[in-house]
Amino acid sequence: MSNQFCVVNLGELNTTRSLSEYNLAQALYNGQEDAFESIYKLYWPQVFSASYSRLKNKEDAENITQDVFISLWEQREKALIKNMQGYLLTLTKHKTLNYILKKKPTLLEDYEMDIMGESTAAYPLLFKEAEAKLQKSILQLPSQQRSVFQLRYVEHRSTDEIASELGLSVKTVRNHLGKALSSLKTVFKIILLFFLI
Repeated sequence: MSNQFCVVNLGELNTTRSLSEYNLAQALYNGQEDAFESIYKLYWPQVFSASYSRLKNKEDAENITQDVFISLWEQREKALIKNMQGYLLTLTKHKTLNYILKKKPTLLEDYEMDIMGESTAAYPLLFKEAEAKLQKSILQLPSQQRSVFQLRYVEHRSTDEIASELGLSVKTVRNHLGKALSSLKTVFKIILLFFLI
């Protein structure tokens, strides 16, 4: 399946619902490209609108939209989607949030106010993605910070115990923890917002 999709003209969309949403989801799960194309045409306007309403930039919103449908196709065999609209819109908000955090942090406050009460349809896959981001970020910490962080938050050791085990002062342990948390604050923000969706 190609990752290149043409942009659908919103004024020319005339998609028929010959299959129920469940049947479309089942067909997608089975790898049927015609089902994917039907879903793409049916939900492209909603996905684009959800992203554009936050980014206020047509090109950025189109890129997010294409990325959402690429992810839908690539992850089609991982789970049978029961609520396609909810899944796509939640995935859109997640990808838009990632973009805002990386490229346009000034938009973050508006985004936070908008995500409460959204669908939980995409939770399983989004949780795995958020967890992977956290693990990758922890591995990228300097070795001393990583050791202190894991002892404190994975093994739940006290700062005194960590200081004793690593041969550091309590103050140094706290400094390492502070630096580690500062380095991880962006990925923590993503995970926090994920749980607030």
